[in-house]
Amino acid sequence: MLKPESNAKRLLMNTTGIWSLEVNGEERPIAVPGSWNEQYQDLCYEEGPFTYRTILYIPEELSKKHVRLYFSAVNTDCEVYLNEEKVGENHIGYLPFEIDVTGKMKPGKNELKVVVKNELKVGGFPSKVPDSGTHTVGFFGSFPPANFDFFPYGGIIRPVLVEFTDHSRILDIWVDTSKSEPEKKLGRVRVKVEVSEEAMGEEMKIKLGEVEKKLKVTDRFIEEEFVLDDARFWCPEDPHLYPLRIDLERDEYTLDVGIRTISWDEKRLYLNGKPIFLKGFGKHEEFPVLGQGTFYPMMVKDFNLLKWINANSFRTSHYPYSEEWLDLADRLGILVIDEAPHVGITRYHYNPETQKIAEDNVQRMIARDKNHPSVIMWSVANEPESNHPDAESFFKALYETAKEMDRTRPVVMVSMMDAPDERTRDVALKYFDIVCVNRYYGWYIYQGRIEEGLQALEKDIEELYARHRKPIFVTEFGADAIAGIHYDPPQMFSEEYQAELVEKTIRLLLKKDYIIGTHVWAFADFKTPQNVRRPILNHKGVFTRDRQPKLVAHVLRRLWSEV
Repeated sequence: MLKPESNAKRLLMNTTGIWSLEVNGEERPIAVPGSWNEQYQDLCYEEGPFTYRTILYIPEELSKKHVRLYFSAVNTDCEVYLNEEKVGENHIGYLPFEIDVTGKMKPGKNELKVVVKNELKVGGFPSKVPDSGTHTVGFFGSFPPANFDFFPYGGIIRPVLVEFTDHSRILDIWVDTSKSEPEKKLGRVRVKVEVSEEAMGEEMKIKLGEVEKKLKVTDRFIEEEFVLDDARFWCPEDPHLYPLRIDLERDEYTLDVGIRTISWDEKRLYLNGKPIFLKGFGKHEEFPVLGQGTFYPMMVKDFNLLKWINANSFRTSHYPYSEEWLDLADRLGILVIDEAPHVGITRYHYNPETQKIAEDNVQRMIARDKNHPSVIMWSVANEPESNHPDAESFFKALYETAKEMDRTRPVVMVSMMDAPDERTRDVALKYFDIVCVNRYYGWYIYQGRIEEGLQALEKDIEELYARHRKPIFVTEFGADAIAGIHYDPPQMFSEEYQAELVEKTIRLLLKKDYIIGTHVWAFADFKTPQNVRRPILNHKGVFTRDRQPKLVAHVLRRLWSEV
């Protein structure tokens, strides 16, 4: 799937702005993109369905073009109508979907209507806390009853685009640089292009940097390899991007390409043949007042803070972020662990129907993000009930699904299981390329006892490596700190306690040569469902919700400058 773009042969209409929202028969304005929960107090905890409407005005000459509606993301279930005709539907959030409306756009005025419902479902996505208490993973007593620890925002949270192209057009592009030889500065870039049937017989030009190839289209799929001597390899220190331009007689598309390789063995992760240590965060695509959505100032601010604190990576916890996040990561040299929208998975998900949905979600994530050099790892889930016997076949299938689409990147699942307690033995981690675990010693266990927690963590990590003999990535650890709370000696919820726990945990893990990274949870405080453990926000952020540094931010900035 190609993200829509505007150029000399393509026209793009962006519907960002004020739409109309129908709630119980009443029309009110609503900003798109954005979530309804933060725009109206009375909708804060509502699931819908609500009806969005906007008007599209189309010049006569464009109505004869190939037209696709591109929804960057809608949370969660939606039906789409054009001029009162149902043209499509979608049932997962955080991922794009497209609808071919060629021949359905009238010259002049067109009404686009989207009916959206953001229902929490037991055994579904997004996941609801099961009524039964028999499962071992859950957020009992929360309201809304989300089976995950972030607020379940609803609505059209990312841009809705309308793209007009010729019927002879480029459908998709795949770029593979995995056969490059960084030690020789030799870039090998394999480019695969899919075109429509109408493009048959046309001339095509493929240009990478200054190298151009010309050919005649005789097949729907065209493959070419470019060999670049003295290539600049994409990395955090030099995130060089080569422009790739595909030209047909009646269409064109430009894509930025980063030449880089990813590899791993039983101890290390390698970028361009050199060991890389991941220092950064899990975070959320969330901001005060705005809720969840695509907000460019927030993105620029967050990347600025990532650079300031000397981080080199983040995980898109716990869903794929908007494409603009990855565009900026490509441009600025930030490494990304791209995570599917699978959080709060319990035994109620382990059935053939849900497995098929999950496999489709993984495929859609990889199809969208496959060409981003910043994406170095695919994560198929976060903190599932992976000690349940049925989890083994479920996650084995997700691993194989990801590998069928992309064998050049490691595929992982983030587990909070597989601790020394046999009752938490993870049955699925063995299938994944890197062992990713979330550990909260000194917080949820060994509360207030940092030194005892560190001893338990070290024992846990050593046993994990002995059991799996694979690199270990500690994807979450940390402590809540309420900004402005100070205490000596450090106590839980004080800035001093958070700073001490985070620094000592990182220093301990740096001593293990099989640890490939440590991601602090979390980048910034974020809104959660109401729960006795959560005073409105999860306060584990290194920054406050409005992006001001806590004490731990300065500690990390100094520490990561040395790593």
